[in-house]
Amino acid sequence: MYYAIHTPDLARARAFYTSVFGWTYRSDDHIEGSSPAGGLGVGPPRIDLYFEVPDIAATVARLRELGGVAPDPVRSKSGWSCLAEDGVLGLWQPADGYAESSPKCAEGDLFYYVVPVADEKVKARYVAAFGWELSAGSHPNGWNIENSVPPGGLFVDHAGPPDLYFRVADVDEAAVRVREAGGTAGERQPNSAGWHAVCTDDQEVRFSIGSLRQN
Repeated sequence: MYYAIHTPDLARARAFYTSVFGWTYRSDDHIEGSSPAGGLGVGPPRIDLYFEVPDIAATVARLRELGGVAPDPVRSKSGWSCLAEDGVLGLWQPADGYAESSPKCAEGDLFYYVVPVADEKVKARYVAAFGWELSAGSHPNGWNIENSVPPGGLFVDHAGPPDLYFRVADVDEAAVRVREAGGTAGERQPNSAGWHAVCTDDQEVRFSIGSLRQN
């Protein structure tokens, strides 16, 4: 899995996420030590989430066969990739040495995501294309993706890009850092694993922060 945060002003993005998560960056704007891998880029405000697939050509063909939309993959140093389903669902076939077998998902890392889909037909298409194994979630119309690392969920309600959750030690403290850096942070909300808050950065990129309940 890989994620890319796009903003109009890259320097502002670096400063914001360093203030909130303590991130540092390599010369190519990949986040140093992130697990799973992530990076920053220039573009309209959004986060793209790329799901690792063993054969991207076969996955693209399967999505198209099931009525989905997927462009031809393009090649880069890290492998083959494309943004399918009208740009909301990333596919990635990593080149040798770029895949991570077991992400740490430590503080500051992406540790959970939710894929929203419009209806049961789209849900079935994603399950067939990715081989996802689902179990009933804690909310109506919500499903756990059991064979995903990091963990993830699928929600049948509306079409849109995945919602990404970054791990912090304390949601309230992290929310203060978000606001002090120029972003917005909602109130802390409980969930089945701990707490979360919905945020935006200072360039209108939406993300969430979350902490895990200690047993």
